[in-house]
Amino acid sequence: MHARRAALARLLASLWLLLLLAPALSQAVQGAGEGEAAVHVAQDRLANGLEIYVYEDPSAPVVSVNLWYRVGSRDEPAGRRGMAHLMEHMMFKGSERVAAEEHARIIDQVGGDANAFTTSDATVYWDKVPAAELELVLELEAERMAHLVLTEEHLRTEREVVKEEYRLGLQNDPVGQAFERFQAIALAGTVYAWTPHGFLEELDAITVQDLERFYRTYYVPSNAVLVVAGATDLPTVKRLAERHFGPLPAGEVPERAPVTATPPGEVRRERMTFPIQLPVILGGYLIPGLRSPEMEALQAAGLILSGGESARVHRSLVREQQVAVAAVATSQPYQDAGLFLAAALYLPGQEAERVAAALTQEVERLAEGVSERELQQAKNQMAADYAFSLDTLDGVANAIGAAVVLEGGLEKFTRGLEPYFALTPEDVVRVARTYLTPERLTLVEVAPGS
Repeated sequence: MHARRAALARLLASLWLLLLLAPALSQAVQGAGEGEAAVHVAQDRLANGLEIYVYEDPSAPVVSVNLWYRVGSRDEPAGRRGMAHLMEHMMFKGSERVAAEEHARIIDQVGGDANAFTTSDATVYWDKVPAAELELVLELEAERMAHLVLTEEHLRTEREVVKEEYRLGLQNDPVGQAFERFQAIALAGTVYAWTPHGFLEELDAITVQDLERFYRTYYVPSNAVLVVAGATDLPTVKRLAERHFGPLPAGEVPERAPVTATPPGEVRRERMTFPIQLPVILGGYLIPGLRSPEMEALQAAGLILSGGESARVHRSLVREQQVAVAAVATSQPYQDAGLFLAAALYLPGQEAERVAAALTQEVERLAEGVSERELQQAKNQMAADYAFSLDTLDGVANAIGAAVVLEGGLEKFTRGLEPYFALTPEDVVRVARTYLTPERLTLVEVAPGS
């Protein structure tokens, strides 16, 4: 591929990734299609508050285990941004009975896989193993929930690992840097104004004592959700969970403060420069979080605007007006707030103001009406996304955990696509008129520069 085209392709890929990142978590509300019986997920709770959810699938002798903790970057104390992600790394550095890095090695030795991820709202540890090794996983997870050993030596090494991930993920990705800066502006004053990456100087300030307090506060049974999908059943999972998690004290988790995201009242405009090849317009309309009953309509709005090259934003800005080389729009919700994102890449010869006007006008034009055909196409895409997201046991376990922890309850999973298929054009128009308005918009011009 020609060097210039290759560079453009990489930049476009980065932009798509950033805008579609809401990712697995925002799409994982699905469980059953229109007209189908709801997916059955058995559930229970231990006396110490640990929640248990089991999805039985005997088709292969495998289980996928997710342990969700209701703690993410939003729960970090001021001056310690990045601690939730650092804590995730420290959870692999050994406990009283398991040596550093041994958790992953043990899982690997039985033919399994293990890893973890941190988001703004949650931290998730997952293991996929042969079904016969389910107890091994629960024993290992209970061990590090209760008996993690935090040392200065491990903190020094893992802090450098996390900082290197920051450098590789952001400092070498100017589009990523621009997006994080944009999010800080658009969600200023909320717990979503920073991301799990944190800040280098604040990572340096974190002490073992800080981590110990964080661990003792949030890594407790009453703040955890255990999800198992695969060749097992609830009686088996509960019996094993009672054996390994049951003796642990429940713990007392502080209540999260409510998130208050205040619209700017008028279009909030910023301009910044980053070492990028093509200028970008980034727009974000303040929207409610994943638990809002309006979320399905907002996701449909994103697909109507940007569900492919025939969708409104690409068709208008790229093909008809020819003011951009790429344009996208999608909802990016967190648990308690979010942004409806719109972005356009354009050639330096175009005026930024003209591109921004074309982009926002196309988004806000949704309020004028949506056709049945457009909505049906969006529903078809959501059905396809649903099928792909639940194609593996890992996808099922993740979707159940996301529904319970982020979206307000298991019914968000078991209802599947029903809320999406029930949408009408009037629903999409209503959310457009309510949320996709200039009073809720932050607009940032990102120009090439040092």
